[in-house]
Amino acid sequence: MKIKAYDGKIADWKGDAVAVVLQQEEKCENIGKLSEVIKELISRKDFTGKKGNFVKAPIMGGAVKNLYLTGAGKKEGKNLSATVRSVAAELVRKIKNDNCKDLLIYIPSIASAKDKRLFSAVGEGVELGAYSFDKYKTKKEDEEKKRKLENISVSGADNESLQKGVVFARSQNYARDTANEPGNIIYPQTLADRAKKLADKFGFECEIWDEKRIIKEKMGCIYAVGAGSKNQPRFIHLIYRPAGVSRAGAAKAKKIAVIGKGLTFDSGGLDIKPAGYLRTMKGDKTGACNVLGIMHGIAELKPNVEIHGIIGAAENMPGGASFRPDDILTARNGKTIEIDNTDAEGRLILADALCYASELKPDVIIDMATLTGACAVALGSYRAGLFSNDDALAAEILSAAEACGENLWRLPAEDEKISESMKSPVADMVNCGNRYGGATFAAIFLQEFIGEIKKGKKIPWAHLDIAGVDFFKENTSVYSKGASAFGTRTCLEYVMKNFAG
Repeated sequence: MKIKAYDGKIADWKGDAVAVVLQQEEKCENIGKLSEVIKELISRKDFTGKKGNFVKAPIMGGAVKNLYLTGAGKKEGKNLSATVRSVAAELVRKIKNDNCKDLLIYIPSIASAKDKRLFSAVGEGVELGAYSFDKYKTKKEDEEKKRKLENISVSGADNESLQKGVVFARSQNYARDTANEPGNIIYPQTLADRAKKLADKFGFECEIWDEKRIIKEKMGCIYAVGAGSKNQPRFIHLIYRPAGVSRAGAAKAKKIAVIGKGLTFDSGGLDIKPAGYLRTMKGDKTGACNVLGIMHGIAELKPNVEIHGIIGAAENMPGGASFRPDDILTARNGKTIEIDNTDAEGRLILADALCYASELKPDVIIDMATLTGACAVALGSYRAGLFSNDDALAAEILSAAEACGENLWRLPAEDEKISESMKSPVADMVNCGNRYGGATFAAIFLQEFIGEIKKGKKIPWAHLDIAGVDFFKENTSVYSKGASAFGTRTCLEYVMKNFAG
């Protein structure tokens, strides 16, 4: 699907359809014959402008076959970008299979404002709304005959901003494609293959460790989590270097490490999950998929910062070689962990990955993981948790999330009593506590594996617990049913806001 700006008069545009997005009580004039149709629909109260209000009107005897009207709600809405993004996504979702090939979108409230951020939001919404994961469906003959939406023009848009939004959304969709794949298609080896293909396409440096190298590199946690499966674990490291920065000069460059939890399927291990909770566990790799999506976007956006994409990939399965409750594991930094529950495995994967990332001496570490059900209980299914050891970094991430329309809420990453409960009588710590404060327990656990940027000060770190928002059962705003890849655009926004060049 091609998306581009249109600078001409709407009355002169020729194509299958025009979609006009109006807020409540907003008028739409000076667009030729379509203005009269809109005026009539409003006067009859067929169209009110309320959010979700959608009308299709056939146009007879003109260059345009159909007019679509969709409501954007009240004018006093605080976050117009979020509204525009959501409405654009819902609009395209309704139209994409409506026998319409060429569409012009006109949003008077932003065409006149010329706000570049709003045009980026349109680009994101259009691309995200068009997404679906149906590669394994057998197509029906009548569906194949329909003319699919191929060309979208946005009236009055700034093309550079529009395309920035498209890149952000396509990066998220790339992550969604991988996250939606089932466990028999994506397992640690094939996830590593996808990372290698991405590296080859964009010229990233790429290193992949198999289980033997993982053992040699003293990543006892990653190895233990994946040991019970015939699909053995992999460790993946992708590197983007900005133009003019060589490997030799990399020590002086600004660095960001982005880490993703890559549980390609999580059965819970020997502490196996109940049957109802096994469904959607293909999505436990979403953090890792987000890393691939971010690297996909970075290749096109080309920020002036070195980016390290790091993934610990494993399949947590019960078997003769599985790790057990009471086992004691040793992480890469030498700390020992007593296993309380084998279903608290994501933090173990991240432990070794955080140790490795810390050795690179980055300026910032961001990790993303479908880590705790406790976070979903606390925040629900439409907001993710943010934990951080650095107030400035946390504020930047929250700002980036707001700009992208991804809802985050900062939760505490420290608690004296919860820290006490992490102590083990036989090792340095246990991997799991009681059910209360579980998301904070996990965040405190992770901080044990973050290194120092200088003596006495740990590397600024942010942890996104996306357990409640990684998968939607129904279409929700910009997210189609299935994997969301929540957090991908937030991280890209953070990078581009601070290191665009």
